Amino acid sequence: MNQIAALFPSLIVSVLASIAGISGQAAVIGALTPPVPKQLPPPLEYRENSPKYPYIDPLIAVETDQRYYTQYDNLDMALNFFITAAKKTHKADSVSVYVRDENSGAWTGVNEDVLYEPSSMLKVPVMISYIRYATTLAAESSTTVQSVLAQQLYFTGTDISGVNYPPENIVPAGMYSAQDLIDMMIKDSDNVAAETLLAAVPDEFRSVFDDFHLPQAATSTIGSDFMTARSYAIIFRSLYNASYLSQKQSSQALELLTQTSFDKGIVAGVPAGTAVAHKFGEHTNLLYNKLPVDRELHDCGIVYYPKHPYLLCVMTKGQSFTDLEGVISNISAKTWDYVSRQYPM
Repeated sequence: MNQIAALFPSLIVSVLASIAGISGQAAVIGALTPPVPKQLPPPLEYRENSPKYPYIDPLIAVETDQRYYTQYDNLDMALNFFITAAKKTHKADSVSVYVRDENSGAWTGVNEDVLYEPSSMLKVPVMISYIRYATTLAAESSTTVQSVLAQQLYFTGTDISGVNYPPENIVPAGMYSAQDLIDMMIKDSDNVAAETLLAAVPDEFRSVFDDFHLPQAATSTIGSDFMTARSYAIIFRSLYNASYLSQKQSSQALELLTQTSFDKGIVAGVPAGTAVAHKFGEHTNLLYNKLPVDRELHDCGIVYYPKHPYLLCVMTKGQSFTDLEGVISNISAKTWDYVSRQYPM
């Protein structure tokens, strides 16, 4: 019948209309009209724009609309329920989540476009910036990337003032290689190491932000909320896909990120021994008299679930770092549980 209708639509309509009347004719016409597809935004492309290479336009990542991925509906419900409860019990004032399947690119989020102060999470783009600087310098001279990373920089010593999660290793002032400073910055979240590296490559840092479509407020405004969980996730996506650094450099960077000492967020919500390449950030918003208004705690990275790694970024704001740790670890556990139900080991 469908084949006949396709060949002779007017004949079918005419015959049915004579039997069922005008209302029947309208119904048949409606049945023969194809459904209107959902009008969703086109994919957003992140591309590297370098004036030094005008004939190429490398693709870093592609972002698609979340409404394509209904398979995450159950996880959305669970996360929304938990976040609502956390707010009602004053465990958090604001919570944002971004989850992405690294195999398929399917993703979902809860309040994923709310702004936060990323704080120490910016140390990952600092690392990327310095590696890019070393790569460019090596390509333009007779040196190597390893030689550039071995160059010595003066480090004024670890400063633990004003932080709730101080570095495990207190390093004295002295000359250290750039690679040593990168290790200190990522593993122990050493602020002075990050400042030393950033001071050496400010232009590269701004270029990374431009390429990743991140707000330049990060380079000038201290203590302001300017980044979202979804926008920050592009940094880890570029490392996982090796779309910005080389394959070797991306792999080494992620391996270093699995050695991050902070274990009270995402790591606390997954089984012991699970590899997690991640970076946390903490920030305390103060009044003019230095009294705390609220605190922010974030943890973002890649959880290497067997054969189905996923990216998880959780950003939170509240009154207690301990409570925010619990919120992040619970969200991590719920996400792991969802993935394990989808892909039993």
